Amino acid sequence: MMNKEIKTDAEIMENPFCTPYNTPFNAIPYDRITLEHFIPAVKEGIRREQESIDNICNNPEAATFENTIEAFERAGEMLGDVMCAFEALINSRSYDKIVAVSEEIHKLYTVHRNNITLNKALFARIKAVKEQNNSNLKKDQRRLLEETYRMFERSGANLDDAQGEEYRSLSEKLSMLSLKFQENLIKDTDEYTLHITNEADVEGMPADLLEAAAATAKEQEKEGWIFTLHRPSYLPFITFCRNRELRRQMYMAYSTLCAKGNEYDNREIVKEIVNARLSFANLLGYDTYSDYILAERMAKNSDAVFALLGKLTWAYLPAARKEMDEIKAIAYASEGDGFEFMPWDFAFYSERLKEQKFDLSDEMLRPYFNLEQAIHGAFYLATRLYGITFKLCHNVPTFHPDVKVWEVLDYDGSHLALLYCDFYTRKGKHGGAWMDSLKPQWRDAEGNDHRPHVTLSTNYRKPQPGKPTLLTFDELNTLMHEFGHCMHGIVSDVTYASQCSPNVLWDFVEMPSQIMENFITEEDFLKAFAFHYESGEVIPKELLEKLLAAHTFKAAYQCVRQVGLGLIDQAWHNRTKRFDGDVLDYEHKATAALRLMPVMPETAITPQFAHIMSGGYSAGYYSYKWAEMLDADAFSRFKEEGIMNMKVAQSLREEILSRGDTEHPQELYIRFRGRKPQIDALLERDGIK
Repeated sequence: MMNKEIKTDAEIMENPFCTPYNTPFNAIPYDRITLEHFIPAVKEGIRREQESIDNICNNPEAATFENTIEAFERAGEMLGDVMCAFEALINSRSYDKIVAVSEEIHKLYTVHRNNITLNKALFARIKAVKEQNNSNLKKDQRRLLEETYRMFERSGANLDDAQGEEYRSLSEKLSMLSLKFQENLIKDTDEYTLHITNEADVEGMPADLLEAAAATAKEQEKEGWIFTLHRPSYLPFITFCRNRELRRQMYMAYSTLCAKGNEYDNREIVKEIVNARLSFANLLGYDTYSDYILAERMAKNSDAVFALLGKLTWAYLPAARKEMDEIKAIAYASEGDGFEFMPWDFAFYSERLKEQKFDLSDEMLRPYFNLEQAIHGAFYLATRLYGITFKLCHNVPTFHPDVKVWEVLDYDGSHLALLYCDFYTRKGKHGGAWMDSLKPQWRDAEGNDHRPHVTLSTNYRKPQPGKPTLLTFDELNTLMHEFGHCMHGIVSDVTYASQCSPNVLWDFVEMPSQIMENFITEEDFLKAFAFHYESGEVIPKELLEKLLAAHTFKAAYQCVRQVGLGLIDQAWHNRTKRFDGDVLDYEHKATAALRLMPVMPETAITPQFAHIMSGGYSAGYYSYKWAEMLDADAFSRFKEEGIMNMKVAQSLREEILSRGDTEHPQELYIRFRGRKPQIDALLERDGIK
């Protein structure tokens, strides 16, 4: 049934994607969709979009913006719905049958996209429109025209037939390699467990961590506690476990993911990806893959990227070394002068230093960061800043039973969006946290506003029955970060779906998310939701003061770590020659100048670095730091005019969040801030300046 094609009207009527959904808010009908529906629906979506494109190409009238650019933009609505619906499903619960379907879908989709961008008749019409006098077009239409032409140009439209076939081969190969990389990472992460039966080995660990570990052990019909490499288990374990040998085991297991020589080893896949990307870039006329990617970024070229990373290194590395010396000092004081500080000691002793230096620990804060309250805190902030409100829905089908859905209402009570939230970690779920779109925002030819459906996904530890999920401060930060991405999508106000928020240049997309992180150290915000989960007491003033005092703790180290990740990314993608060396050794050399701790030769980030190998951050990981500069500078306007100033927030919404990619982000930013971005606010926020 997996390979079954839709051939008759009756079969089309049986597929939920091919008929009206008849669901609240026209939501994806997950309650009627089975895995077997996806491939036939993708094929039908491809057929419909190809039919629309054939109509554009065969149009006897001269090419115009309306009959070519706009017509192309409107094609493919159904296919887009199916692809977004499937991505949400596989991200939330990947397993072998879904992976098999995913591979076939991505093959079909990649071939289809290549058929479009290598269609010479279609590109000829697009080029004809570009060469016309387009002064009558609106600003967003001119940008759509330019971006459509550039997309085709960067996707092989100017290649000859032989080159076009090479382009097809490379793009299809890269699509499959990226899928395999992610599949290996999920499976290797899921496979490892640490089983502990000695009660002394778990002393000092958070109670809810132990409850979750005991529940995992019970599920596997074992005594004691089972810990995993999923972040809600791994991070508190490595931070609070007093048994150094067990910390070492967990650290080594985590830091050798997909590099152990087993069936999930990604090292050869990394080589294939990097070399295929270089060939891809060369084919399109670029010296490096980084050159190809950065041509469509705010940074524009690798010189600007290295200038930013160099400036950050110069500013932060001395402070990071001082931070590391402080952490080592407390370890030596505890263990004696003969003690050799190792990477698996870092989290444990940095937490001890924070407790000693600020009389503060994550465990002191967690009782005030109940997930349910934190969600309403995020909603409260959106209401205070933008006047929007959230209403829990009980009748919207979801892609997993854990998912909750809220209708988002604008300040005038009108429908604004649907927000799907999937908070808990589970086997097969992609790691980390992300925002995605189930439906984009756009306006049809009649002017009807199709509002977005967005998802917010995290990997928090699921609580035991009757218990709350209590977040660490970092987890609260993650929630606000992803909520910022969601807000970007929720308030989108554009005509064309390809321009909707957050479809903006990649080194700008993190600014709207990271600006929301700034609020989590603001008293006015915390007092709105940070209540003790048992007593109901608002977070005490003295705890707030400790939190503020500790806010820049390890800021320099964290920055240097991000710079290191950016350098690894550039090391792989700024190459002009094929790579056939040792993946781990190459990575270690790329970051040698930033080294703050001993490096185990068998550990590495690259084989599990999904952001750059299977995500959208290849040659663009620097964008987190680029966006930090933007968000710190943008938030300084709130600090100048009022943290909860609705006028400033409305300006942010109107000038940046709602505008999507209708204009270049530099123009949008200057309009909001009144000037180009400056790095000073970031240095000040991190206590460097």
